[in-house]
Amino acid sequence: MISKQTFIYTQLMQHSPQTPGNKRKGNRALLFRYALLALLITALTAILLIRFFQQQQYKKLHAAVEELAETRQQKDWIGDAIQNMYAAENHFRFFTLTYQNAYFARYSDALRNVSADLDSLEQHQQREAGLGKLLATKRARSDIFIRIKRSTDSLIAMTAGWDTTRERNLLRPLTAMPFKHHVQVDTIRNSYTATRAGKKKKLFGRIADAVANKNNAATDSAASTSIVKTTVSDARSKQYNEQQLQKIHAYYTDLFRKVSAGQANLNRHEYEMVAANDRMLKTLQTDLQALKHDETEALAQRQQAQAADIGILLARWNRDTLGGTVLIVLLLALVLALIYSSYRISARLNVARLEALRFSKLKSDFVSNMSHEIRTPLSSVIGFTEQLKNTALQGEQEEMVDAIQLSSSMLLSVVNNVLDFSKLEEGKLQLEAVPFSPRQVVEEVSKGMQVQAEQKNIELRERFGFAGGEMVEGDAFRLKQVLVNLVSNAVKFTPVGGSVLIDAVLFSQNGRRILEVAVKDSGIGMSGQQLKQIFEEYTQLPVVNAEPGAPKGSGLGLAIVKKIVDLHHGTVQVDSKPGEGSTFRVTLPYKTAVLTPVQATIPAPTVPAAPPHISRALIVEDNLLNRRLLEIILERLNIAYATATNGIEGLQMMKEQHFDIVFTDIAMPEMDGLEMVRHIRRLPDTIKAGTPIIAITGNAVKEELDLYMRSGFTSYILKPFRETEVVEKINATRKNGKLSKQE
Repeated sequence: MISKQTFIYTQLMQHSPQTPGNKRKGNRALLFRYALLALLITALTAILLIRFFQQQQYKKLHAAVEELAETRQQKDWIGDAIQNMYAAENHFRFFTLTYQNAYFARYSDALRNVSADLDSLEQHQQREAGLGKLLATKRARSDIFIRIKRSTDSLIAMTAGWDTTRERNLLRPLTAMPFKHHVQVDTIRNSYTATRAGKKKKLFGRIADAVANKNNAATDSAASTSIVKTTVSDARSKQYNEQQLQKIHAYYTDLFRKVSAGQANLNRHEYEMVAANDRMLKTLQTDLQALKHDETEALAQRQQAQAADIGILLARWNRDTLGGTVLIVLLLALVLALIYSSYRISARLNVARLEALRFSKLKSDFVSNMSHEIRTPLSSVIGFTEQLKNTALQGEQEEMVDAIQLSSSMLLSVVNNVLDFSKLEEGKLQLEAVPFSPRQVVEEVSKGMQVQAEQKNIELRERFGFAGGEMVEGDAFRLKQVLVNLVSNAVKFTPVGGSVLIDAVLFSQNGRRILEVAVKDSGIGMSGQQLKQIFEEYTQLPVVNAEPGAPKGSGLGLAIVKKIVDLHHGTVQVDSKPGEGSTFRVTLPYKTAVLTPVQATIPAPTVPAAPPHISRALIVEDNLLNRRLLEIILERLNIAYATATNGIEGLQMMKEQHFDIVFTDIAMPEMDGLEMVRHIRRLPDTIKAGTPIIAITGNAVKEELDLYMRSGFTSYILKPFRETEVVEKINATRKNGKLSKQE
């Protein structure tokens, strides 16, 4: 029955979808898919960035072409404006010379063309906005110049035709004035004579002075003498005035004629100059048009070539764009396919996760049930074997009892290993932090393994590099579990007459105490391939000198060692060669502790006297063998007891009688132990409600044990149990019915 359950459990573990090999393969496949997805996304992003930069370059090229065309057009506008300005200037000068309206119309048209060109420039470049104002100013000033020029030419023409000798209608007739003819014969100057000159008079003034016979010369010195002969004409002044006016008219007429001739000559030369300028401008315009035509043709050819190049470039870009688009679509499709594939994988992983959770629950239930089913009969075997050794046995009987005890201990070790491995695999195992003596743990392990070593005549000894009183804070039970597995394997794989050494040192490092334990054997050793698999679960090596049919174990010992060491954040190393033995070296960090040592293991079996306050106990157990085992233990402790086979009977007896302590099983018919303890804790009698209740269970799952404690149990004892464990629980009770927290 036991072998069959162990086999079923092993098969379940080996066919689990969460095996390390399957995990590694699944992780590699998933990693490859995500790496490929990341690579495709990176490539897609790179292509998009390249296309983006190409599009930016295309926009820059297009803007440059448009700017070049716009600059060329502005250049044409400026050239046309300059030509129109020159033409307007020539037409203006022609008009000022000839006053022909045709030239003025051409002048106005040229200015309008200039204005149109400047307006076009203003629309494209704001910095040319002042040219329009300058053109308007030029137009206004040209109009002013035309008016002034026209007035000047009209005045000259009118003056040239004016007869100054023609009689005019006067307001009053002119008075005839006599004329004096002064004839100076000679002048004798006896002394310095200063003649004051009067204000110089004009022609008509001098004539008037002559008629009036005025002498404007005054002699400033009486010493000078002048002899003057004066002739007075008796003729009237009219004839003389007419003669003088005719002379004046002739003079000014000749002067105006010369001015008019000069003006006409000037206008003729200016006209010739303007005509020459116009011919030169037309010639320059013709040459400029020819040059512009040549430049336009050359530019057109260059533009055509550039357009062809740009067309080729654009075609290439379009082809690249099309290819890039197709590539992007393909990559996107591939990415979507990978995403869909990842989704399906995730869905399958989710289903597998749910299956794994269900499987884990089934496995936990299986382990719990197996533990309970195996521990219950095993408890009877170990318990009665222990009680049997306390009786008088003959030599052969004692050997048989020892064999039974050894086999049951090995079976219990297998059960514990399976249960512990299940806890470690699910991450439910918690390390305790209590002070203990590492040396004491090593000594107890060595002492406990002496029986197996003596059976093969193996020398098992320990060596310490630290004092026995040094304390650390940690989990003593897990340290013992690690050492038991290592020493047990060393004894198992060491031939008869070999040796096993437990070498332990304790030192400080980075504020922590480091325990280093090396287990050295002179066994068969291991090959390199075996060393790679030594810490994998369910790995079994051939046992040296094993008897046929001997149990090989679960193959979980070293796997449990590795997981416990990792839980401590320690290290485990192995050094082995075939035929030279093996050395397992474990390094575990601990905190320093200075408290009183706590026993890490179960003490040697003793039969202490029962505490004086414990005189009567209640046993609630449906299994006859377990109930009888408890009865024997209590009888040896001189404690009276009463028994019940289920929770209902036990609750009724609690109501009717008084008990100092209660031992009860969990799984019982009619009413289980959990329901019974809840009813007891609600009894109106506070003394009975506070009675210590010890659960005896084969369920070693921590969650279940925590549930027991929350339900009202004082403590628990795991099956199979020994007499010493029962004694410890009884000794831990106090007069008020409570157990110490350590227990």
